[in-house]
Amino acid sequence: MKQSIKYPLNPAALLLVLLFLMVGGTLTKAAETQVSISASNNLAFVGDKINLKIIVKTTHENVQEIKVETEKRDFDLLDQQPTEKRQQTDYMVFEKTLVIAFFTTGDFEIGPFTVQLIKEDKIVESKKTNSIPVMVKSVLKEEDKDIKSLKGLIDIKGDPWYLLKYVIAALAVLGLIVFLILRIRNRRKAAPAPPIPPMSPLEELEFRLKELAEQKLIETGKLKLHFILLTQIIKCFLHRNYGFNAEDSTTGETLYYLTKEETDGLILDNMRFVFNTADLVKFAKFVPDPPVFAEIDGKTREMITRYKLRISPPTRDDDPMNTSKNITDTTGGTGE
Repeated sequence: MKQSIKYPLNPAALLLVLLFLMVGGTLTKAAETQVSISASNNLAFVGDKINLKIIVKTTHENVQEIKVETEKRDFDLLDQQPTEKRQQTDYMVFEKTLVIAFFTTGDFEIGPFTVQLIKEDKIVESKKTNSIPVMVKSVLKEEDKDIKSLKGLIDIKGDPWYLLKYVIAALAVLGLIVFLILRIRNRRKAAPAPPIPPMSPLEELEFRLKELAEQKLIETGKLKLHFILLTQIIKCFLHRNYGFNAEDSTTGETLYYLTKEETDGLILDNMRFVFNTADLVKFAKFVPDPPVFAEIDGKTREMITRYKLRISPPTRDDDPMNTSKNITDTTGGTGE
């Protein structure tokens, strides 16, 4: 007797299952895109710069650029950095940094932003980012908020044209005199004065630190604003002196890039102390005592002295010729 073989599915059902698996395998290979947005600060004062970083990861092939748009915008766009593009093993990464500021106080939502992927001038996909809450506070204290409104305008009766015609005539005569004086000066114009050379990074650092001290923000209780400006001044110096984009980097990123360029352990330790203390004041409401302020000032002066030694190292007492060829840099690196 022959035994019949029983299949769990009939041939038609088996064909449908195979077709479903083939289609499912194709769908899993479809291009995927992820977008995210982060902000450097969620609590800021009016006019403070906030760095927004938009990151796009996509498996779309040959995407050339991205375009970022938003319908709701309570902030002012101060600057935007060129889009960075990196090819990874299985996907492409785009990074774009926007610098914004709020000029009104209140609670706001940054975003959502619409990110468009552009390929050959065509939009291949659009994605929306998340939104970020931010609180904007005023730098004024309570005692500064009692400014009263101006009084209303005084109603002056009469014919304004009676006096206006004399004003117009006087302005016309004055304009003619100024025009003649400028024309005579242009004919006798001397050779232009030589341009003033720009300050070096170290000179600019000392000048801006002196200006910050003259504002006396610590004495007036504006600790956070003082450390925000101190951080901006030092990051500007690092950008000019070492060449990396310190202004748009976090504290951890800044110290990481600095270790790649600087080998002087004292400078690295002092920079780390100043940045970490500034972050505690800005984000953790830390109130330093006078010894901490003195230590920050001392470490800043110590770094400046170290950089100056690279420009003009001390002469050797045992060198009677005292020639420049015998002067060497012993601090591990050069300052601009």
